[in-house]
Amino acid sequence: MSRHQGLRHSRPTGKSSGVAEYIAVGLFRWAATDHSDISSVLAPMGFVDTVKFIFLQLLLVVANAILTGILVFLLIAYGIPFLLDRLF
Repeated sequence: MSRHQGLRHSRPTGKSSGVAEYIAVGLFRWAATDHSDISSVLAPMGFVDTVKFIFLQLLLVVANAILTGILVFLLIAYGIPFLLDRLF
């Protein structure tokens, strides 16, 4: 008995394997799809323009994080003591 004959008998057969394969293929095809349609935005641009666009997005995200941190600090440092002072 060769090694390949043993593997042939261990594979699932029937409708359950076909359904599992159908679900897995559909799931992986959905996961690999560009749902945000960003490829149509970036496709006409060249490589340098795409890098500039991504870098600008990165700078905007960092600036937003810094601004959010400042606002949270101001809320905790000044807002909560002000509210507690008015309450008591």
